[in-house]
Amino acid sequence: MASQLCWGTNLKAASCCGAGFTIPSIITTDDKAQLAVLYTYSKIHADVLPDGTWRERSEDDHTQIFKLEGAHIIEDRWQAGLSLAFQKRERSGALADTSSGLGDITAQIGYEYLPDWNYNPYRPKGIGYLSLIAPTGRSINESEDGTGIDARGRGFWGIGLGTVLTKSWRKWDANANVEVHHSFQKEVHNAQVNGTLKPGQGGSLAIGSGYNWKSIRLGGLITWVYEDPIDVVGTPDSQGQLQRYANGSLIMSYLFKTNATAALSYTDQTLFGSPSNTALSKSITLFFQQRWQR
Repeated sequence: MASQLCWGTNLKAASCCGAGFTIPSIITTDDKAQLAVLYTYSKIHADVLPDGTWRERSEDDHTQIFKLEGAHIIEDRWQAGLSLAFQKRERSGALADTSSGLGDITAQIGYEYLPDWNYNPYRPKGIGYLSLIAPTGRSINESEDGTGIDARGRGFWGIGLGTVLTKSWRKWDANANVEVHHSFQKEVHNAQVNGTLKPGQGGSLAIGSGYNWKSIRLGGLITWVYEDPIDVVGTPDSQGQLQRYANGSLIMSYLFKTNATAALSYTDQTLFGSPSNTALSKSITLFFQQRWQR
């Protein structure tokens, strides 16, 4: 997330959980290190059933996420990054409840395979990365009461492979991120499930662009996300449903002379794509990043 907020300057709970593969913490500039803090407030607008039926929420269900992301050059074109999040979710109505805790932790290692050493009007800068997600956040299948309010992540060990591409032309810039990942099965024994959860593959594609005016950047970003069904082998024995959704984001950022960036973004999951088996939210993110030059 940090990279795409400042360039140029899962099951129903998955689309609003505290961490995931979608956007990595990658250094896309010529700096040696970066550290970012993010605060996100999101509110669920509707649930989408596996058959595509929408059901608008009549009761409040909102989440606050505090995230810390960092990355550092480790040798020439190699870099390493880490992202962790703390999530608090509150729900009103008949199922009123609150839950908070750590989300999934994501680590990655990246390599700049397409450097931008000499200007080319068409060739982008390219960074490939390998991600590892640790299930420190509970999945919706491990919910203690079955409502999913205490779900704060995918809940599976996973590994992903992706690439970030960036390009700028004077005041304009463009960026893209594409990744695929695999999640590993796990044993779950609680009041809801007694058996093995078998997830599959997933992936995402993000495309964005922005216009830079002095120290201000205005940009937009669309991210499409897909996850394979999660099957349960045990009690109950069941087949899951695939999940898909899309994020549409508007971003405004400001570049300080101290090599720091502040940004504000609005994200709406109800505008694009053909969502299925997910909860759709609208959110606002506040972002601050400090970078250190080589």
